[in-house]
Amino acid sequence: MSEELRNQLGVKEDQPNDWFETLYSHTSESGEGVPWANMAPHPIFKKWLDGQASVEEGKKALVIGCGLGDDAIELEAKGYKVTAFDVSDSAIELCKKRFPNTQVTFVQADLIAGIEKWYKQYDLVLEIFTIQALPPKYEKALIKNVADLVADNGTLVMITEVQYQQRTFENGPPWLLNKNYVESFEQVGLKKVFNSNDQEPEMGDEIHLTIFQR
Repeated sequence: MSEELRNQLGVKEDQPNDWFETLYSHTSESGEGVPWANMAPHPIFKKWLDGQASVEEGKKALVIGCGLGDDAIELEAKGYKVTAFDVSDSAIELCKKRFPNTQVTFVQADLIAGIEKWYKQYDLVLEIFTIQALPPKYEKALIKNVADLVADNGTLVMITEVQYQQRTFENGPPWLLNKNYVESFEQVGLKKVFNSNDQEPEMGDEIHLTIFQR
């Protein structure tokens, strides 16, 4: 992100969530101006999901940092009962406008604060680029808060760009993760069962699809 855009959005280390509302409140259902808005499911995630077996009735999925909602809709089509959240109220309203007939529950929530009512509630949790959209000082809390959402025997599907250089506030957003994120998730109760980095990254040195299980 350019220094000009960073200043325009008001990116601040001690007010890490505020710039998301600024960004989404200035876009529309087209997603114009939102750098990560594909207006379609993330292609790496969709390829993985298409390769999965059919979903047992009643299985619950959660989308973290859902943005404009496309990944949540894809999970619903697969058969999950889906909740999707974003810290931005405007993003949630745009999801509801884009998908007025969906059964997905779109809600506002703050991952940094943690969401105690959802502790170990979801059979599948999807995290794409959310941790890396928040300053490095929150990494430890974010990883724990993501892991806490995964049910016993549940799965975390994570897509992240990885950089080799150290994470610093001055170099973002985005603040691409380092490879030690895998170890960090394992320290809070999840186990890596799959990792691939064979796709071409857009910003970093690698892009990872990582699957964890509890």
